[in-house]
Amino acid sequence: MKTKWKLSDFWEQTLSCTLGTVIGIILTFGTSAWIEYREKQETERTAAMMVIHNLDSFCEDLEESVKELQTIDSISMRVLTAKDRLETVSEDTLQLFVSSFLTHTFNTNDQTAETIFSSNIETWKSIKSSEFVELAGNCFSAKRLMVKFQDRLETEKNNMSDLYLETVVCADKPAESTLEKAAMVLSSATFRSFINKQHGFYLAGMQMGLKVLREKTDDCKRLMGVTEAELQQFGYN
Repeated sequence: MKTKWKLSDFWEQTLSCTLGTVIGIILTFGTSAWIEYREKQETERTAAMMVIHNLDSFCEDLEESVKELQTIDSISMRVLTAKDRLETVSEDTLQLFVSSFLTHTFNTNDQTAETIFSSNIETWKSIKSSEFVELAGNCFSAKRLMVKFQDRLETEKNNMSDLYLETVVCADKPAESTLEKAAMVLSSATFRSFINKQHGFYLAGMQMGLKVLREKTDDCKRLMGVTEAELQQFGYN
């Protein structure tokens, strides 16, 4: 014969309260830990997205700069190779050639993400992937080199613009026709040297820099599983 045990009302209430308290503690701490875990994940994702979006935007801007330089370089080299027979070059091409010396330009560079990434240790800690942190650091180093490279080009271009105004536009006997202006430019060893340097040094350097930086940025995307759709959405926010 089995003996049945029955708890008194007091012990039933005590056990019920104890179990309720234990379950409440587990749920409270479990929920808090889950929320903290999710917040860390979101912080890591946001930091990575900020870095990748900044690099991706820079690559897009650099690509546009390369395309513009390719256009100018193509025109300049065509005119330079025909310097002894400029009359065979179309008026439109000559006009584009001389116009390239008429503007002053400057570069703008958003360093917000780089500054946060480089100076805020909490940002580093929020990203668990040490491989991504190292890769992103390399990308920002490459980006800084390209910014300096572009600034150097813009400085030389602005110097050529000043020289053009001084020796062609404001000369004692200013050139009147586009053909004459182009001839005056090409008669200067300084201008010819710049055109060749723009072609063989600056354009080639920017193309190579863009290729390397784009590849490293794509590696960052793959490492963190970031899609183009996510980047576009992040840029809209």
